[in-house]
Amino acid sequence: MVIQPIQNPLLTTAATGKAANGGASAQGGFGSLLEQAIGSVNQSVTNSMQQGLSLASGAAPNIANVMISATQAQLAVDLTVQVRDRVIGAYNQIMSMQV
Repeated sequence: MVIQPIQNPLLTTAATGKAANGGASAQGGFGSLLEQAIGSVNQSVTNSMQQGLSLASGAAPNIANVMISATQAQLAVDLTVQVRDRVIGAYNQIMSMQV
């Protein structure tokens, strides 16, 4: 059994300063990075749902892979919610500053 390392596209993109699509992050900025991250979370959730359906229908041979996929999707959604809460908190803090 080969264990695949977890790769976070946000960390690798932020470390290199380039997006996977050839540096569009430098031109697109934060919006394209955010779009890519949300797309990755969506793909993870969709993959988890498909594997869950295949397990329910009896087509999935390994329940461990299904559980790993479900846990990865859950962690991705939890991280997204945490980041959203931090951004909203920072926005509220900036808006409450007196000029």
